[in-house]
Amino acid sequence: MQLKGKTVFITGGTGGIGRPLVALLQAAGADIHVYDQKRQGDLVENCDQICHTLREHTPDILINMAGFNAFDYCENQDLTRIIALNMMVPLRLSQAVLPGMKQRGSGQIINVGSMTALIPLPHLTGYVAAKAGLKGFSDALRREVAGTAITITHIVPRAVRTGMNTGTRAEINDKTGVTYDDPAMVAARIFRAIIRHEREVRIGFPERLFALIQSFCPTLIDKGLQKNRIIGEDILRQQKT
Repeated sequence: MQLKGKTVFITGGTGGIGRPLVALLQAAGADIHVYDQKRQGDLVENCDQICHTLREHTPDILINMAGFNAFDYCENQDLTRIIALNMMVPLRLSQAVLPGMKQRGSGQIINVGSMTALIPLPHLTGYVAAKAGLKGFSDALRREVAGTAITITHIVPRAVRTGMNTGTRAEINDKTGVTYDDPAMVAARIFRAIIRHEREVRIGFPERLFALIQSFCPTLIDKGLQKNRIIGEDILRQQKT
């Protein structure tokens, strides 16, 4: 697909993956509209206003990338906030652009998920739930609009070396041997998925294999992730001392 002259609305475009992706889109001639929370305010709180704008001025491409995670025991997490930003905002923005895309007869929605939705990790319960919901939504919507020229693309990255993987997240990733991907590489892969109208892109091996095992035999993954649970509990214990 040629991107020259295409309009793009992106959340999370100022983050570690977002910046190089925006640069690639701009180099391809796209007209980019980046939602910048620092300048424009809280994305969750402004969701109604953003949806209104997207209905009135529907972009050719919507990229839902904004998100955050929280590493803690489930009972300590702000589940409302986590699910609102990681799942409800993408769902509502997608709703907002669908009528205009259908009327135009074309469009693309890119939802950036997480490998943790396919391989659920302990102490990330809210984030896992939100991204799993986004995965289900993307699959269902892709099948719903199959008779149109609208493409739904679901991106599933593993750990990326961005600000999201700092602090306790970086500590547990290091202690459990997590492999990081470079943000520019992930951005380039997303860019290619946009050009090719791909349906789902899962980034990283052996994570893709583990995701398949999770589907067929989750008890094996349960056992394998006991190490993560123990290390995570130790990190959380040290935080409170």
